Amino acid sequence: MEYLAKSSGITLKQHTENVMSEGKKIVDSYPFVIEKYYLITGRDLAKRLEGACKFHDEGKKHPKWQSACVSDYQLFLDWQEKYGGTYKDFEKAVNNTGPNLMKADIRHEIDSVIQFMNKLPPPILAAIGAHHGKLSAYDRYKNKWIDNTNLGKDGKKAWDLFEKLSNDFALSFRKMLKRHYEFAGVRGLLQLADHRASIAENDAFIPDYIPFQYDFKFSDRRPVQKIAEDSWQDDLLLLRAPTGAGKTDAALLWAKKQIENKRADRLIIAMPTRFTSNALAINIAETLSDTGLYHSSSWFKQFHVKAKESKEARHEAKMYHEFARRLQTPVTVATIDHLLMCLSLSREDHHAIAFNLAHSCVVIDEADFYDDFTQANILVLLEALHEYKVPVMIMSASLPQSSLKMYQSVGYQSVEIKEDQSDYLRSRCEVKSISEYEKVDDLSDLLTQAIHQPTIIYANTVDKAVAFYDWFVAKFNIKPIIYHSRFTEPDKLKKEELLIKHLGKDAWKDGTASGIAILTQIGEMSINISADFMISDVCPIDRLIQRAGRLCRFDNKKIGELHVLIPQKNTALYPAPYGSFDKTKRSWVAGYPIIKTIELLEMKRYSAKNFVDFMNIVYEKLADFSVRAKQNAKLLKESFKRNWLILPAAHSEVDDTETMFWKSRDIEKQVSVLKEFPDKSYYYSYMDWESHKNEHAIDLPAYQVRKGLKNFKISEGKVFFKEDEETIYYANPDVYSAEAGLIFRDDDSSDQFP
Repeated sequence: MEYLAKSSGITLKQHTENVMSEGKKIVDSYPFVIEKYYLITGRDLAKRLEGACKFHDEGKKHPKWQSACVSDYQLFLDWQEKYGGTYKDFEKAVNNTGPNLMKADIRHEIDSVIQFMNKLPPPILAAIGAHHGKLSAYDRYKNKWIDNTNLGKDGKKAWDLFEKLSNDFALSFRKMLKRHYEFAGVRGLLQLADHRASIAENDAFIPDYIPFQYDFKFSDRRPVQKIAEDSWQDDLLLLRAPTGAGKTDAALLWAKKQIENKRADRLIIAMPTRFTSNALAINIAETLSDTGLYHSSSWFKQFHVKAKESKEARHEAKMYHEFARRLQTPVTVATIDHLLMCLSLSREDHHAIAFNLAHSCVVIDEADFYDDFTQANILVLLEALHEYKVPVMIMSASLPQSSLKMYQSVGYQSVEIKEDQSDYLRSRCEVKSISEYEKVDDLSDLLTQAIHQPTIIYANTVDKAVAFYDWFVAKFNIKPIIYHSRFTEPDKLKKEELLIKHLGKDAWKDGTASGIAILTQIGEMSINISADFMISDVCPIDRLIQRAGRLCRFDNKKIGELHVLIPQKNTALYPAPYGSFDKTKRSWVAGYPIIKTIELLEMKRYSAKNFVDFMNIVYEKLADFSVRAKQNAKLLKESFKRNWLILPAAHSEVDDTETMFWKSRDIEKQVSVLKEFPDKSYYYSYMDWESHKNEHAIDLPAYQVRKGLKNFKISEGKVFFKEDEETIYYANPDVYSAEAGLIFRDDDSSDQFP
């Protein structure tokens, strides 16, 4: 009998051929990757991948492993003789299809490494050792290497080899980036080939490799689009243009040039938040070959309806989503946080994601200059992209001149801001009033004007947004469209559709624009809506420029009317979230940008040039990063160097944006809260539970959860899957609604986040 590869009966010879075939498809589909790997390392990635595919499962020939696999295969044959059907049917009918392999206590990939320890180069050995994600300092995985009686001392020798390599992290961050790249290429692509081969062997769907394709659908290019195309050779293109100037198509034209000129083979668009990335992916999907969204919440933008049709449809959606998460799609819309997170190398798939990032061109859409903590992290990302020679474009309506020194500090010496000045002097809006207020009732006269015309109201916190909403309901029995971060993913999708219906381009074109939209920061970008009348809490000028960009967005003959509010608390400025929270005094301390914005803001008309001049004064000199921001950014580099080969003992979850030591943003850890207790407490698998949670949960800062528990707004419970259990939090009745989201009325303090 031939060696078996799986308890389904597929032979080791056939499985190996399948994996090698998938490896060849990768090589044929990504010639740019093969070429760049050679330029950076001087090595042949195609040859290394072929070797990894050929020998990755040789450890399955071990007598103990084979004996267990044959026994499990016999269980299938016995079942088949009795019931008929395929191995798929057997998997559905039997809870555990591999009991003997589970008890065999032998990891085949470890034995594969042992067999070729002195015959294959370290990058191939590491790829083989890691192809099931077990090259990890986590005790349960580490012990499989060093304390396995079936492998004797050879397993420890193999572990010692990797540990010795791993501990050589005295190199600089830039040099370690190159070393990691050499290993991660073989590692990530072997996993991809093996995973795809296994799925295909089970007669299930796997996505095709699709090249980047983009066709500009207009006859003429707008000025910002010409600038982007003409500047494709810049290593870092800083592009400043007013909102509504056509920056999204400019980014796609720029990316097309990068790919045509073999500087990249895929595009990543990094947005400030999940909400903006969701909206952008939907907006551009019609004009692109394929668009992927990185994070799990995006499931509801693209797949959740189709996935409910059947198990096959769900699997197909899951495969597309996983493809995007690994940055394998020709276009992936991600967040800054997720790109930063992959540099922590705290999950196995981070190695593949970081490798794929090196073959991309990257567009960073808007970067908040009032937030030095995030900016310090972004510089680490830019340093990595500069080392990998990844073309980068940062586009914004609010790029201050002072930012040039910051970008020069990571290696972009000949950088300049290129600007679309074609519509520079036209008055875009007029600040009609600047008012202080503590209670919404203080604004009755102003708010009453909103009921007679399409209006956008921006609130700086969810509590403020809810206060505005409640005022309209109480005074006029009008229910505005309120949109903030505390909605479930399906309800967010409905909210965005509703906003577009009432205030989108078609509504204005048809003369049907109507209603009041109350938004927090998540409505500053990407959602393509407009109003002629706007009321906004004050914020740093770069954010205010974004908000004002929703005034008269579809008609450049109009001048929008803007009323700016200055929130007060106890007769002092209440700046949340644009500052820092003093835990000792239990009060907010305003940041310099919002203070300076208030000082300089005038009741007058503003053009794009006026706004740029305003911004350059506020950010005339970017303050040195705080010690906290610098230290955190340093920890990201250290995490990369420490984890470059062996996974840490404490791994991160799929959508985490922080590790035990490092954070992407200076905010408290987020906790998932279900909108209600689930309709069942037992789930077939953890994935089944995660799917339910992603559809029905809202992320809240941990302090809000603690407060909700104390005030009986949130309760604690448990769910179970197989032998495991998990503590869950869920909103009590009447706390969540699809109309207003998850809100804590009668709370005595405002929240920090939008």
